[in-house]
Amino acid sequence: MDIRSPLALVGTAIVATVFAATPGTGAAATGARQSGSVTWTATAPGAATGSAFHVEFTNPENPGQKPHTVNRIVVHYPAGTVFDSNAAPQCHASDAQLQVQGDSACPADSKVGSGLAVSDTGSSGPFPPRYTESTISQFNGDHELIGVGTNKDIPAIKTVTHTKFNGTTASTDFPTFPGMGPPDNYTPLKSLKVDFPRRVQNGHATVRTPPTCPKSGYWTITTDFTYVDGVTQTLESHSPCHAKSLPKPHRHKRHRNHRHNRDWHRVD
Repeated sequence: MDIRSPLALVGTAIVATVFAATPGTGAAATGARQSGSVTWTATAPGAATGSAFHVEFTNPENPGQKPHTVNRIVVHYPAGTVFDSNAAPQCHASDAQLQVQGDSACPADSKVGSGLAVSDTGSSGPFPPRYTESTISQFNGDHELIGVGTNKDIPAIKTVTHTKFNGTTASTDFPTFPGMGPPDNYTPLKSLKVDFPRRVQNGHATVRTPPTCPKSGYWTITTDFTYVDGVTQTLESHSPCHAKSLPKPHRHKRHRNHRHNRDWHRVD
């Protein structure tokens, strides 16, 4: 069963206009294998923000079959995006501890995101069930996010992933689990949804939007999905933004002095 954890990044998703997947590279590919969006909750430049990663996977060659198996996701955020791993307590548990203890291996206040992963075993019988769910927890680490996936059917089974930050790029490698083909002999994700609330501590924010909003009125976030057959496809998401409005200058009212000069009216 696939209980993998997702990529970060990135609250309740604001309206996102997305989303065209570019043709795949590598092995032959026909049509988009994924759809959805990666967006921020804030629309103001330079603002602390939450984020949402909401993606569905499909098999464009045969929609009735299970999706292709993704094993690497790389999110490219726009220039000026700031990630700060000092904005929340960090989890320093080892992978071995996380696989045994799950969420409890990390400090509760180091949790920065949560969600749900649905996997597709491709089974046509009652066991294993075709679809299986895993709860996702994301914990703040040192320049990384630590994902813990806990299978709902068998909670003892847990999977750990690491999302590494390099500048404005976040990369996650996913483990593969055996499965039945077609299209491959692994158990793929059917959907992956993770939300990250806005988090600020002592003036530090886990994520801040770029300092300016493009003339287009949205920031572009591109996500590369690499599949086990060597195909890489890109999903483009548009996260709405608006330019900061300058404060109106304060106008001081000019008061005229209406005092009368008593000398004008003095009668000698």
